[in-house]
Amino acid sequence: MIAISAAEGYELWADTWDATPSPIVAVEERTLSPWIEDLPAGRVLDVGCGTGRRCACLNAIGLDASPAMLGVAARKPGLRGRLAVADATSLPIADACCAAAICALTLGHVRDRNTALRELARILQPGGTLLLTDFHPAAAAAGWRRTFRRDGIVYDLENYPHTIEELQAAAPALALQQRLDATIGEPERGLFERAGKPELFERSIRIPVVQLSRWARI
Repeated sequence: MIAISAAEGYELWADTWDATPSPIVAVEERTLSPWIEDLPAGRVLDVGCGTGRRCACLNAIGLDASPAMLGVAARKPGLRGRLAVADATSLPIADACCAAAICALTLGHVRDRNTALRELARILQPGGTLLLTDFHPAAAAAGWRRTFRRDGIVYDLENYPHTIEELQAAAPALALQQRLDATIGEPERGLFERAGKPELFERSIRIPVVQLSRWARI
């Protein structure tokens, strides 16, 4: 296994990311979908949009630090012209201009998460909604890693776990409205079986793998 930065990792992973089955992404999409349906009307920003998996359905502006991931996103219908390379710690967005923002499975890759969180708060209108998801610190503590395989090599992406309490302390302009510790369940069993690791499924269901939280801009 080779440790690698997020920037290096997504440069290598971009062209196969959409086709790589992931229990973590599957759990996140399953549990976050009801929250997305309740987003307020208005401009939506997707920070860490990656290959644009949600941008089109939300009519969102997508920002990501990886040009390679955005290159994949730009080939999808309706996304060209709605994407930009940007670092989460310095968003090229005016103050209080968004009704909602999503930062999905991204904040844990950012070393300076406190600055990134303050930036997410800054671009929201008063009362605006922020949806955050990330790799759960309990999974990290249990030895899980954010990995991918390419050309027979397993790469371990940098990850900085954080608790909800740490996020609250970092962004006093955001009020926590809801939190959820999501675990792998029956909908994800098939992913393990197709990977030839059915025994790993039974061990995986005991540990929260995705941390979800909904916040409001004060």
